[in-house]
Amino acid sequence: MITIKLHFIKVNPVENMTVFILDPVPRQFHINVANKIMEYGSIHAEQVGFIEKPCTEEGKSKNCIRLQMMGGEFCGNAARSLAAVLVDKEYPCVKEENEKLIVPLEVSGFDGVINCEVGHLKNSNEYSSKIVMPLVKETKNFYVNHDGIVYKCAMVEFPGIIHLIVDCKGISDKEGFFYKVKSKLEYTGFDALGVMFYDYEKSYMEPLVYVKGTDSLFWERSCASGTSALAVALTQKQERSLDILVKQPGGELQVTTEWYNECIKKIYLNGKVKIVAEGKVYL
Repeated sequence: MITIKLHFIKVNPVENMTVFILDPVPRQFHINVANKIMEYGSIHAEQVGFIEKPCTEEGKSKNCIRLQMMGGEFCGNAARSLAAVLVDKEYPCVKEENEKLIVPLEVSGFDGVINCEVGHLKNSNEYSSKIVMPLVKETKNFYVNHDGIVYKCAMVEFPGIIHLIVDCKGISDKEGFFYKVKSKLEYTGFDALGVMFYDYEKSYMEPLVYVKGTDSLFWERSCASGTSALAVALTQKQERSLDILVKQPGGELQVTTEWYNECIKKIYLNGKVKIVAEGKVYL
């Protein structure tokens, strides 16, 4: 058996533990490599992203890095984290604008370039990182019959991932609820699917996320796109701009929406990123 060695960086974006593989890995091997890295006996993480050269003309012109997630999905926390890493490494694509560090990125599941705004925190390995999230493709009501009760959910579809927002009150078998949702949505051909179990009284969210490419299901400690989906649902319901902190098992994420002419024009997601380890992994 051949052992391969890959260079990695592990980051902690509000405990949504993420590993970046820095060496080139052909995409047909991403799933197998990611599954091995996520194992308890390896680096252990909730998700893995692979660093690539940009694909688009815009990305090439800005000397971007491309983040290709393990299942081809979009991940806001991983994108925020990679931006922090690039600031830490003083990568050439990082630009200072109005005393802010701006990092352009290509990210799987999204066509084009996304900008992140990164700031230094007290500790040298910690950063604040704010991302302009992609706008939603579609929102609608979605109904799930679980344990004899029909739950009305908000379904929010972003490029690369679908989220359902559901009031968690009264749902004891949350994984059973998720599999009901998954079976109803198989026809959509999603890359990733999340159910955000939200406690409206406590503003507390538990994210359960499935990535089809790796067939992995995780109770994530935080979820950037799920937080954004929640903000979209609340913004549309209240018909106004919002700026809220959403508590999750790993901490808090701040999400801001801009509502104008009965439409969401911008979504911003902000939170802390900590670089926790870097080195070589043997597979």
